[in-house]
Amino acid sequence: QNCWVQKGGAFTGEVSAEMLVNLGIPWVILGHSERRALLKETNEFVGDKVAYALSQGLKVIACVG
Repeated sequence: QNCWVQKGGAFTGEVSAEMLVNLGIPWVILGHSERRALLKETNEFVGDKVAYALSQGLKVIACVG
């Protein structure tokens, strides 16, 4: 239900797009209301995540509203 916004790095607790691709997981959900509310993820940040996930070959379910 999430992936990090950039390649790799030491982001404890986060899942990278590369990890999902390597595991054969084709889809990711980004912008879920819980992450927006609890972690204060902005539209701009979610947009960056969507762009990066797509660039890595993932299919994206982008939550809006």
